[in-house]
Amino acid sequence: MLDNLHSSDGRSENGREQNGRDQNAAPLSDREVPLGRRRTPAAVHAWLDGELPETEVRRGDTTRDVEFWSRIAEQSEARRQMRTPAHLQAQIMAALPTSAPASNVEPWYSRSIELAPVYAILGGAALLAAGAAIGAAVAR
Repeated sequence: MLDNLHSSDGRSENGREQNGRDQNAAPLSDREVPLGRRRTPAAVHAWLDGELPETEVRRGDTTRDVEFWSRIAEQSEARRQMRTPAHLQAQIMAALPTSAPASNVEPWYSRSIELAPVYAILGGAALLAAGAAIGAAVAR
């Protein structure tokens, strides 16, 4: 939806209406335009599943679908046969480090914890309030 962000409401500087703009016309708005979704016929699905031969499916309006899926199959097969050239594979392997990177061997539970004082105070206050609430509930 388009909003009129001009304070002049279509009027020029001296208060007259601008030419070519109809004040009574409905504002332009965005609208959804449904796409003509074309469903793949059941025969094509059966052919893709291997249940029907291609000759039975290549009739009339399904020819286009069969050609489309045949091209996809050819391109997929061509990409499956692609291999990385030996020199490129050697460059990749040479760029990898020879040893594993050094990591913290100290377990997580024995590492030092850095905590800002503000968060420590807030945590303490929250624990105190929770303890007071539990104590009040038990005392009743």
